[in-house]
Amino acid sequence: MASMSGVAANDSCVGMWEKLKAGKIKSCQFKVENKEIVPIEESVQEKGAPDAWKSFTQSLPESECRYAIYDVAIKLDMGPGVPAGERTKLTFIIWSPDSAPIRQKMVSASSKDALKKKFEGIQVEWQLTSPEDLDASDRISDLSTKSDIKTSGRGILSFEGIAA
Repeated sequence: MASMSGVAANDSCVGMWEKLKAGKIKSCQFKVENKEIVPIEESVQEKGAPDAWKSFTQSLPESECRYAIYDVAIKLDMGPGVPAGERTKLTFIIWSPDSAPIRQKMVSASSKDALKKKFEGIQVEWQLTSPEDLDASDRISDLSTKSDIKTSGRGILSFEGIAA
């Protein structure tokens, strides 16, 4: 199905989403190329990659839009006497940096639904526009507002191994 912009998601995007949901990969980026959204094969991070969030954020282009999927790992304080709980969140990310060309940002915004509709089971969606948005503390703050993250303890202890 094509988006309002006429951009369609390539079927290989769904293959990447299925790998993420199955726990085979940690993340993957996508780009618009020739009126089609395609996975960027070299952006795929395997599950268990060290410093995955740092590698992911550093790989996002400074002035180009991207879509990404990321299996976020968080550790939660479950309350006194209860061991910390671990959760993952299947996350859809729209990276639209302020420095990207206006036309590219418009195509990205009007095409995201073509990709998003193919990803059944998205738990979190982030639209990020600056390096500050990629900071772990900003992501922790956002996740803390989710109703299924509430705990009887102190909330999120770590995000992707980064202490809260």
